[in-house]
Amino acid sequence: MLLAALVRCGREPVRVRRLPMRMLWAWESPQDLRFLHQGEGVAFLAGELRLEGSSTRWVPRRNPLWVNPGTVLLAVLRVESRAAQLTEAQSQALIERASGLLSLPQVRGLQIDFDARDSERAFYVRALKGLRSRLPEATPLSITALASWCLEDDWLSQAGLSGVVDEAVPMFFRMGNEAGSIRRRLGQGVRFREPLSRFSAGISTDEPLPRLSRGRRVYAFHPGRWTAEAWAQISRELP
Repeated sequence: MLLAALVRCGREPVRVRRLPMRMLWAWESPQDLRFLHQGEGVAFLAGELRLEGSSTRWVPRRNPLWVNPGTVLLAVLRVESRAAQLTEAQSQALIERASGLLSLPQVRGLQIDFDARDSERAFYVRALKGLRSRLPEATPLSITALASWCLEDDWLSQAGLSGVVDEAVPMFFRMGNEAGSIRRRLGQGVRFREPLSRFSAGISTDEPLPRLSRGRRVYAFHPGRWTAEAWAQISRELP
């Protein structure tokens, strides 16, 4: 209840405040990130959960990741669905796989990456609530969010996820046909309807940066392998 109240009154939840304000997304390719400085973190793809029909298949990360001993890590679980029946067993599989990632070295929290369709939202909400009940109280739980969820919709909070999820990171890249409209609205300073998405942003090094306010936690994506030069360049462009 306290965490939900903090989101409503405009303060970032306590759990997620322990995360660095600049996070690098490390996706499925070999990544040597030992060039990062103290106070910079990594959200790395730990594996993908594929839901198809009534079946569930886990595909773990296949490529190496090198980081410094003190680097704060978030383990990212990607969910892909294809004509999934969204059964209780599939929900439990998501919960078990995600919570199990906390045993990986240096992992401080979790991030779930699922572009849930309207018909999948109820399933996703149940799984997130079940996952939160399995996590230690201080463990941050982050999710990615389509930009449209944050600007035009507040279904996450309406579904009772304030206090369950600590942040919903709006992804301001790969936005498809809505990209131009969304960028114009951001440039005009349009306020986010979704409270959970007001403290973070997801950007990519190969697309124009949206207008970002200071004080947001930024997650940066880079296609392929990160380099120190690519990270330094995008860091200079951030507010």
